[in-house]
Amino acid sequence: MKDYPDEVRRAFRSYRTALEEAERKRKPTDGLLGFGRALKDDPCHEVLDREILTIVDEAAISELSAEIAASIVEALLFPESAPPWPLSAQWMLRAEERHALKLIPFVAEGDAADLAGRYASKYRPWDRLPAQKAVLQELKKRGRNSG
Repeated sequence: MKDYPDEVRRAFRSYRTALEEAERKRKPTDGLLGFGRALKDDPCHEVLDREILTIVDEAAISELSAEIAASIVEALLFPESAPPWPLSAQWMLRAEERHALKLIPFVAEGDAADLAGRYASKYRPWDRLPAQKAVLQELKKRGRNSG
């Protein structure tokens, strides 16, 4: 069986490397007034999204244990952050969190409750985008299904 949590972490590491390379190659005027390439248009963002989607889809149809599902969700919601992620990656990291929604039903109730508590403290309520609100709602709902 594939190590899905490690594959998620590897995808994030590859994204960080590609993003840092794109930032190094970037000219100060890129993206200004529509000239050059803006960092937001770099293909590394789409590559990450495709990789994460493939991993999550594959994991969702495999014989996934609750423990592995929780590890994948944790890797999606709390990507390694040493050194801290560049500001230019923040919106993409938030977008990738939505993929956890497919795997939350496989997570054990206790783990979902734990993840919900940790995830709730990651973003202040007014900083949560629709994806973060949906993920938190599903984690809380799954965590209440104990018993």
